[in-house]
Amino acid sequence: MQIFLARNGVQAGPYTLTELNNMLATQQVALTDLMWHEGMEQWVPVGEMTHGQYNYNPNAKTDPDRKRTTVAELYGQQPSSSSPSSSTSPFSTATPSTQQRQNVLSKATATYPLASIASRVLAGLIDALLFIACYIPFLSGINYDFAKITATNGDMEKMTQLALSVPEHLSSITSIMFLALFTIQLLLLLRRGQTLGKLLNGIRIVDEQSKKLASATNVILLRSVVTSALYLIPMIGTMIMLADFVVMTLNKQRRSIHDKIAKTIVVKADSKQLEK
Repeated sequence: MQIFLARNGVQAGPYTLTELNNMLATQQVALTDLMWHEGMEQWVPVGEMTHGQYNYNPNAKTDPDRKRTTVAELYGQQPSSSSPSSSTSPFSTATPSTQQRQNVLSKATATYPLASIASRVLAGLIDALLFIACYIPFLSGINYDFAKITATNGDMEKMTQLALSVPEHLSSITSIMFLALFTIQLLLLLRRGQTLGKLLNGIRIVDEQSKKLASATNVILLRSVVTSALYLIPMIGTMIMLADFVVMTLNKQRRSIHDKIAKTIVVKADSKQLEK
């Protein structure tokens, strides 16, 4: 038996039954992934074929009266009635060809197309510019003399002295702007899976498996806080940022390093992703 698997529009396989069960046991394969093998009419979620278990037994008895669900219905699409044989049987007895499997897979994943690299980069630039804008009042307090900032060379004592030289009301405005931006970004990430940059570009961070909003731990702690902290490390941060971009451009799912760590994926925003 040759078993094919699919996740996020990417098909893998074939695998033997033993290989599939080994991957299920180690949870390398999720119950929400799609699977197909000879004898099946269409792609079906793994969990439906295993009855929610992490082991697949193709010889297990199934309920003959149980209504079958098409992949189109799984993804909220209306089943097609154009087939001439639909009046007698909703399923074809013929084994799908490779092209047919690819066509069904494309329809199943069309609901959540991946965000383009350009939109992700632009979103990041917008967020960075908003962050920099928060420091305009502070910079005006030193007459935009960037040489003074460079002269501190990361020395905390010199940086403190420089900060104290800025008028108190300008420092307060900078703090308020930064706090407001931080709060807005945090609420957007928790409630919509978006930053202001991603909102403007119509893209969203979702959980890799469910395609719904990712957990707070994944999207805030692992994906945002840890990543931002790494980017701020002198010299090393720039290398990490470049590596992140390279991985994103080479990965078929356009997942960067922090996406992999947080088990997230960035897709074009759709209101269905916000449904519980």
